[in-house]
Amino acid sequence: MAAGAMAAAAPALARADDDSYPLWEVRDADAKVFLFGDGSSVSDPWRSARIEAAFNQSAVFWKETPDPAPGDMAKYVAKGLDKAHPLSTWLTPEQRDRVAAAAVSAGTTYAFLEPLQPWLAVGALSSAYAQHQKPLPDPLPVLTAAAKNAGKPIRTEYPDIDSLIAWASGMSHAAQVQYLMYTIETNEAGPVTLERRAAWAAGDFRLEAQRVAHLKAAYPDLYEPLEADRDRRWPARFRTMLDGGGTTFVLVGADHLVGPDSVLVQLNAAGMRARRI
Repeated sequence: MAAGAMAAAAPALARADDDSYPLWEVRDADAKVFLFGDGSSVSDPWRSARIEAAFNQSAVFWKETPDPAPGDMAKYVAKGLDKAHPLSTWLTPEQRDRVAAAAVSAGTTYAFLEPLQPWLAVGALSSAYAQHQKPLPDPLPVLTAAAKNAGKPIRTEYPDIDSLIAWASGMSHAAQVQYLMYTIETNEAGPVTLERRAAWAAGDFRLEAQRVAHLKAAYPDLYEPLEADRDRRWPARFRTMLDGGGTTFVLVGADHLVGPDSVLVQLNAAGMRARRI
């Protein structure tokens, strides 16, 4: 379906009076890519007139991960359940105590996490946290639903769940442990997270940049696979999008758009200047 027809078919997204969400544009001849930094939102429901307009212009929607499907949980468990090497064999006593306390705080138990490798414990603990927290508005589900309703093709950084599992389970021992500890720290941040959301939505990148700088300094083994390596892979995708013509909308987490290794830095190094609009 032509981009114009899909724009007409796209459902209207709610608009906001204060609309300063960060958005960039990469152009090349007759092609254009919108790059949106998803820092979540402090308004409910999430809304942005500017993002809606860019999204409706776009023929293809890119995001980071594929939607879960029936049977995916079995794949996670098959790869990450390891009774021969339980979680306690990965952790120091101090780390184990912190994970145990975090499990209680999240409404689960350390015994539930013990058979899991750290990367899968991250997912289990994050899910437990989510069940006991008020859902926060997020552009991702809104735009994903709009893309599906409009019939836009949806592409993902990780083409399928198998590749996502391979990425997580392929992290080094140190990176997996740091992933778990960083997840606990992030979920314990509470009000700081809300403050960072508000700043990003207002176009202030400083708090997000501080978070990424902290990640790089305090969790260096995790920083490479979670941020830098992934960011380095985006220019090739952008080049393919631009070579294919038309207009594409790309959504990535705000953390991938700040810091010395960000997607914006990588695009510039590859000769594709992203202009903030």
